[in-house]
Amino acid sequence: MSPDLKTILINRRQVRQFALESARVRAHRFTRVSSEFLFTCEAHLKQFVLAYVRRLPSKGKTIM
Repeated sequence: MSPDLKTILINRRQVRQFALESARVRAHRFTRVSSEFLFTCEAHLKQFVLAYVRRLPSKGKTIM
């Protein structure tokens, strides 16, 4: 069974809000978040999950 890579894992509204809040401490105030940034966040999260699951031992039932 292969993972469905087309599934959206992130909540775009919350990621956008978090990114803008994180950028608030910078001298330049950002007001928008591009769709490319959200796509990159999604891709990084999927790669992280796939790599993490592959590193787990083959015994057990819980992903920790």
